[in-house]
Formats: sequence, C-alpha cells, structure tokens
Amino acid sequence: MSIIVVGGCRYLGQDRRRGPWRRAGNAPMNKSANDSAAPPDRILFEPARKAGRIFKDYVLDLYFPAHALSWWQRVWCAPLLFLVEYLVYRVDSVTERSQHIDLEVTRAADYDTLHRYKAAFARLLRGLGVHSDAVAAQLDAGEQYVRLENRVTSGPQPSAVEVLRLVELRPSDVRLLHAMIFGLLRRPADQRMLDLLWPVEVLADIGNDISHASGDIAAGRFNTYGVFLRLYHDEAPQRLRTEIEHYERLFHERLAELPPGRRQDLKDLCERRYRPLIRGLTDLPTALRPTTSPQPEEKS
Repeated sequence: MSIIVVGGCRYLGQDRRRGPWRRAGNAPMNKSANDSAAPPDRILFEPARKAGRIFKDYVLDLYFPAHALSWWQRVWCAPLLFLVEYLVYRVDSVTERSQHIDLEVTRAADYDTLHRYKAAFARLLRGLGVHSDAVAAQLDAGEQYVRLENRVTSGPQPSAVEVLRLVELRPSDVRLLHAMIFGLLRRPADQRMLDLLWPVEVLADIGNDISHASGDIAAGRFNTYGVFLRLYHDEAPQRLRTEIEHYERLFHERLAELPPGRRQDLKDLCERRYRPLIRGLTDLPTALRPTTSPQPEEKS
C-alpha cells in the first residue's frame, strides 16, 4: 500500500493530467526549497477540484460508457471511486508541500498524516471487498512509477525509454479506479477491456504533456516533449509522433479482438479521450527557449 504514502498527481493532475500519481512534471525542475507551503484552504479544496476533473474525464466519460453501466450501477460505483481519487490527491497535497524533506528520516507531522491516510485507504478497500489481482497490479504500478520518477528527476538527463516508461506507469491511478469498478459490481475483471484502454490512457497522458509543453519548457518544468526536444532537437516532433503511432496501433490491434458490434462505439469513445490532446503536436517548438523563473501552472 505504499501507493498512498507516495501517491500523487498528474499535473492535473497531470490533471493524472490525468490525474494522479504525482506527475514528474508537477514540480518545477528549479523549485527552491524556500518556497512557502500551500495554504490550508488549498490543501483542503484543491484535491477535491482536481479529483473531480479526473473523475469526470475517466470514470464518467470513459469507463462507465465503455462498460455500458446502467444508471443505478453508476450511482453505486461513483461515490467510492471519487473518494479514492480524492484521497490520492489529498495525500499528494501533503507530499507536495514536503517534497524537500525526507519524511522517513525526519518523522515530521506530515509523516504521521501520510500513514493515517494509508491505513484509512487500506481499510476502505478491504472493508468494501474491492481488492483484487487487478487492483493489486495498479498499486504495484503506482509504486513503480514513484521509484522511477525519483530516479529520473534526481539523476542526469533521462533517456527516451525512461520517459516513455514514466508515461506508461503514470495513469495507474485511473487504472486503479477502473479495476475497482469490477469489484464494486462483484464481477471478475475484464482483462480485454483493461488491455484495450491501456494505450488510450497512455495517449491521453502524452497528449496532456503536449498541451502544456510550451509553458512547461518555458518555466523549466519536466515535460515528456521537453525531454524529447533535448534528446532529438528538431526531430523531436517526429520522434514523439512515432511513439504516438505505436500506441495508436496497439489500441487498434486490441480493438480488433473485440466483438464487431462493440468496436465502433468503443473506437469513438476512446478517440474522444485522447485525439483532441495530441493535435497540438504540429504547433510545438523545435528548439529550447531560455527558461524563466518557474511558475505554477494549472493543467487540465
């Protein structure tokens, strides 16, 4: 359950964007350790606002329609799914204000807060009987993401492979919500549907970075396209386009394995989630500009 101790958010989260584990891009690369902590009202209300955005984009607009849930099934599932996403963002508020402190060493007040959230989260999943192999897989993925994020952001220039692996792991928070739906409805996990939406979630995450690339690069924040720009210079748009085509190809291959009667509806549903976000690739800069002082930027 280390997911709760270290869980975070998409710029969003990555509004993860998409809401959340905490996106590498969520923190300015040159952030000062003297930055003031977030005010209490932001800590209380920002997680709910961010969680609400992710809940709409993924649970209401993607997962519920993909499974053709009835209205009462949606009403049954929605409160817990929103609560879980809120808890992840609530914990992120703590980790964000303590990002310059090793809580395992200092054992400050936030250390106890994080562990209280972790215990409450674990009790919630166990008590409602929604824990499953599919849920456990996303808890593991969330931990993998945080470990890789720390290695990438604290080390030298990351490789394209490392950055793409971050992008693949980053949607584990919304994948957790998806996996929980099966437990709430007392159904076995539909692995074909989980696999179908995997590249869609990756594409949406890449698209979110594209949407905020110029601002991130100018402010010195971590951004997938920004890394590609440093690695490939004027070839960066084409390199990223190649990766996008790879994930789209994977999506269409998995879509073809589903019953014919469902393919078109699912294709339309999934493309609405990511296609508007990746259209901006052609408008991105092909050279790095001098960075300014990092400024927080709201992403959605």
